[in-house]
Amino acid sequence: MGRRKKMVEHVTELMDKPEFIRNIGTVAHIDHGKTTFSDNLLAGAGMISSELAGEQLFMDFDEEEQRRGITIDSATVSMVHQYEGQDYLINLIDTPGHVDFGGDVTRAMRAVDGAVVLVDAVEGPMPQTETVLRQALRENVTPILFINKVDRLINEIKLTPADMQMRLGLVIDKVNKIVKGLKPNDYDRLKLDPTVGKVAFGSALNNWAISIPYMKKTGIGFKEIIELCQAEKQNELAIKCPLHVVMNDMIIKFLPSPVKAQQERIKVIWHGDKESDIGKSMINVDRGGKIALMITDITTDPHAGEVASGRLFSGTLERGKEVFISGMPNANRIQSVGLFMGPERIECEKIPAGNIVAVTGLTDAIVGSTASSDKSMTPFESIRHVSEPVMTVAVEAKHMKDLPKLVEVLRQVAKEDPTLKVMINQ
Repeated sequence: MGRRKKMVEHVTELMDKPEFIRNIGTVAHIDHGKTTFSDNLLAGAGMISSELAGEQLFMDFDEEEQRRGITIDSATVSMVHQYEGQDYLINLIDTPGHVDFGGDVTRAMRAVDGAVVLVDAVEGPMPQTETVLRQALRENVTPILFINKVDRLINEIKLTPADMQMRLGLVIDKVNKIVKGLKPNDYDRLKLDPTVGKVAFGSALNNWAISIPYMKKTGIGFKEIIELCQAEKQNELAIKCPLHVVMNDMIIKFLPSPVKAQQERIKVIWHGDKESDIGKSMINVDRGGKIALMITDITTDPHAGEVASGRLFSGTLERGKEVFISGMPNANRIQSVGLFMGPERIECEKIPAGNIVAVTGLTDAIVGSTASSDKSMTPFESIRHVSEPVMTVAVEAKHMKDLPKLVEVLRQVAKEDPTLKVMINQ
């Protein structure tokens, strides 16, 4: 309990310093290792046991996710990492990889500024890799690359150091080809260049990662990696080049803070007057400005009711403040504000701009709506989903007395997931 309380205190201290915040998401094809990867970052931050990292799947806390062994809903967690003597707050969203839950990825990309793209070293980039990259780049999100399951190239495919380098080079080239095809004008800035450190290789399950700059720093090369993997000493690799250190350093060095990101992202996701007070406030991440909140997710808490979460681009949220939901006539009063720590919601007194927040009391909110203290604010651009509904299902109540309950549940589900279209025949 003491460690957890200390972590929460540390997180709340850093919330107020947007230059030291990184809002990131993990994206990948299904089963390429996102949730296992997230476990490693959480273990490095002291939030779960390092022995369980890679096996606990902390972010898959829903019963259905545990039963199926896949991520269904995006999950958010805040943690602290020290880089070059400075503490940084990393707000991480672990997204689903299955195409059926692609709407969650699209919505998560609106809340983050950077993305860790994971690719299986054996399978290489898959169709969903391209889809999630498209979703990220459309939202002006900056990517870095982690090539996972490298130990399989050694122990299963038995590649030599030269062959392994060639195989990894091909994976990087394929991902860069996708980036260039989607953002040709921005390719020089977005190119995933392993020589500068925008690419890492490793095994999330075995808790290790390495990048070319880290190879130079530690003296560990492909030859040593192959020898240790073949000798079943990957635990030594996890000590010499722990995944959480290598990847969090990459995240902080190459992915932008809200201060830098919002200068560019606001131009893409908001089409109001950039010279207006609220426009300037969002571009400058002004905690003293009017509230501008983009709601990207709604969940139901059995005790607190509906919890709306999303990215706060401007202003400060605190209990008792009134905000207007886009398209609704009356104000909603904020009941509580907080942060998500996986399955838990930690309440805070107030949260300033630049953070991913969880709010109760916004009864009129639906996923994709804009909440602001300025009733006349131009809403954020609507979230465009890559996939459209492809299946129609008719449901009816077995007993007429249950019809109101069914209608209520269907309306709630449609509110939480805009990719689901609900039509009720009255």
